[in-house]
Amino acid sequence: MTARLNRARGANSWRRGFRWTLSALAACASGVSHAQSSVTLYGVIDTGVEYVTNIGAQKSSSVHVPSLTASLPSLWGLRGKEDLGGGLNAVFVLESGFAPGTGSLNQGGRLFGRQAYVGLSGQWGTVTLGRQYSQIFWAVLTGDTLAPNIFAAADLDPYLTQPRVDNSIAYTFKSSGLTVAAMYSFGRDAVDSAPAGGCAGQSPTDWRACKSMSAMLKYDAGTWGAAAAFDRNYGGGGTGSALPLSSETDTRALINGYAKFGNSTLGVGFQHRINHGEQTPPVFDATSNYWWIGGSYLPLPDIALDAQFGHISVSGHDAGGSVIAARAMYFFSKQTAVYVTAGHVFNQRNASFSIDGGVPPPTSTPLPGVNQTGALVGIRHLF
Repeated sequence: MTARLNRARGANSWRRGFRWTLSALAACASGVSHAQSSVTLYGVIDTGVEYVTNIGAQKSSSVHVPSLTASLPSLWGLRGKEDLGGGLNAVFVLESGFAPGTGSLNQGGRLFGRQAYVGLSGQWGTVTLGRQYSQIFWAVLTGDTLAPNIFAAADLDPYLTQPRVDNSIAYTFKSSGLTVAAMYSFGRDAVDSAPAGGCAGQSPTDWRACKSMSAMLKYDAGTWGAAAAFDRNYGGGGTGSALPLSSETDTRALINGYAKFGNSTLGVGFQHRINHGEQTPPVFDATSNYWWIGGSYLPLPDIALDAQFGHISVSGHDAGGSVIAARAMYFFSKQTAVYVTAGHVFNQRNASFSIDGGVPPPTSTPLPGVNQTGALVGIRHLF
């Protein structure tokens, strides 16, 4: 039973099980006490060979190596903690994303584009500053059993797998399974291009420009859990941006949860989004509803099966779609696994969602109204 539970944790969530201690407990002298510090090196390398249909105007097919994610995104990071005494700790995280096929950096070429923050943690909670995830990211992990798999319901809203903000301050409090958290960014992005969602960074003259805020409430009982989150981005990115003006906002409200039944896990979620910015025509000033349901099952300790269905509807624009995705994985160990995964997206008349979450858009984007299929055979190693 213990082996089965260990496999389930490795199969269902990238956020658990792949941190490995490199060095720990280095004594550092201070005037009246000796603090203890530890630094952990962790990472994932995950890649494979992908096949995608109906790409672009020619409806061509492609065989390639993904760059953004496979069953998990490839990354490496350093996580540190120093005991300052009296229950107070200094903490930091530096996390870098990369493309295994070329060795190049993701997240706009940032060295630590996934996370880069420092802070203080105590009985009262944790305060951190730097480049961090929006709170909606930590909330969606509760009920999403398949993402950030390359094919998943999250392909209908890729923002949910990568909502990072620059120049942010976050507060998190945890107690007995309950988590309460909030974040505010003074300038959410100054590196990505405007079409890619970038903004102008911190503005000295416009208090709303490129700001971001989010909050989360979560409870995890071990056999079940639920989370709710709010996320709002302000515009100010200028010409070419999805939110050109600082008066424009993109707001998401999300609720999701999971329940475990023996070797099975069921996850469900719902998101309501109000986007007042400019989007790909004919969708402007859109309101959308997005929901998903998925599950994971371990028939044997070394085998994990995952499946998920998601649907998004865009009010008044016939620009919604649906995704169905599945994955089968075999574990050689807790660190190393091979897998095969596939997915299909059904686009409405004005929608052009891509099933391919493994490359930056518009690399594999289909024409509006065209469906798309993807498949990948891959290998991953956690360290």
